[in-house]
Amino acid sequence: MSGRRGFNIQTKGVTGMNRRDDTDDTAARFSHGETGLGPDIWMRVRNDLGRKIAPDEYAKWIRDLKFIAEVHGSILIAARDRLSYDRVDGDYRRLIEQAWKTFDPKQRPLRLECWSNAPQDVRSLVSDPWAGTIATPRKRSVSNMTFGTLVVGPSNDVAVMLGKRIAGGEATSAPVALLYGPQGVGKTHILRAIETDARSQLPDTSIIYMTAEEFMARYHAGVKKRDTSELKNSLRSAELVLIDDLQWIAGKPGTDTEFFANIRAVSANGGKVVLTADAAPGELKGFSRQMQSELKGAAAVEIGLPDQNMRREIVRVHAALVKLSDPNFSLTDEMLERIVRRVRGPGRNLCGTLWSLHTETGFGKHAPTMEMLDRVIIRQEGITQPPTINAIKRATMQEFSLTKAELESPCKEQAIVYPRQIAMYLCRKLTAKSFPQIGRCFGKRDHTTVLYAVRKIERLLPMDPDMANDVDRVVETLRDLQSEGKA
Repeated sequence: MSGRRGFNIQTKGVTGMNRRDDTDDTAARFSHGETGLGPDIWMRVRNDLGRKIAPDEYAKWIRDLKFIAEVHGSILIAARDRLSYDRVDGDYRRLIEQAWKTFDPKQRPLRLECWSNAPQDVRSLVSDPWAGTIATPRKRSVSNMTFGTLVVGPSNDVAVMLGKRIAGGEATSAPVALLYGPQGVGKTHILRAIETDARSQLPDTSIIYMTAEEFMARYHAGVKKRDTSELKNSLRSAELVLIDDLQWIAGKPGTDTEFFANIRAVSANGGKVVLTADAAPGELKGFSRQMQSELKGAAAVEIGLPDQNMRREIVRVHAALVKLSDPNFSLTDEMLERIVRRVRGPGRNLCGTLWSLHTETGFGKHAPTMEMLDRVIIRQEGITQPPTINAIKRATMQEFSLTKAELESPCKEQAIVYPRQIAMYLCRKLTAKSFPQIGRCFGKRDHTTVLYAVRKIERLLPMDPDMANDVDRVVETLRDLQSEGKA
């Protein structure tokens, strides 16, 4: 019965899926009452995560996680190696815990471990869940990561210009470039676009793309074999080296030293190096003095969050890409605007909403509806309580640098009337308050004043992009106040 799947093993509070052959049979008993319960729930959790996480990220980090056992009332999920554990723990733990809580009727707590750190009593009973499998290199799906599918705007135009020059073999100011910015703003997209264009325009050029995590894993594998020459030779012979997510090797002195030596060798041989990171050179912590000096000597370009026009175009472009394979996937203008206004964060979050909506339609079996979209947005963003009038006033005051007395005053200067009208408009749209109730909160004004303000904003909003941007900024500030518990 050893290793038989579909049974649970309970020993000293441990319930697992596979038992080692050398386990004392008298110390274990098989229970048929809840056969597969934990693994079945884990499968539902994984399916749920697949709808919420970008496909390439899911394939790279979530698919390889394993249900291990129930240990003293807690569910143990393990990552294959330290690299996987660190990424899942940092980026996805909370999402996994929330999904497990949703599907587990017993509401058992979830523990995430690196397999090598799993409790000894579990390791003595449960076989290595990856035994007999080969760890394949993790690769991103990059077919759509080109300059052609990249939305360019004020937040990334300089980085794109630099990337195209590098891809075309043109002269640049420095042999090392650093593209930095928060997660999800398109750093990887630009890096992959450089790779694609360079392979097309410079077919004889030796190009290497890898993540910093992959560099670290290959370096550590070489250290264990006492031979890092394979990694060293492949990098130093390249003419263009692209390294993503540099911050993942921070605080690792040995890897830092090896990394520095390799990129210095590439640039010394006339090659170019393009790095991405989540912070500017002076703000990247955990690197050696020589590595910090190298980064500060690089051509550093910031990539920021997209503005509203870019966000709209991101949704349009990626919805069109989905529609190429599934013609039923057609978004109305109203649906597009709802995504842009209600989904917060960078372009990655907008794309995640589209992928989740595509899944909701049965992968193109049905056309998307507003009801489907609302379900997806609620899953992704959570249910937000309606704001109070005071919260809307605070957000308006913050965005327009006004005091409460100024916002409520009888002053008719445009610099005060304009934000007051925006605040009244949002109070009407985002709360269930009547015109008279709103008027009383703005210096005891008559309801006709509020009605005039709302109708004016409604009339001008579709034709005035500056006004639309001002309204969006107040809404964003309002959401920040809500997330901080100040609304």
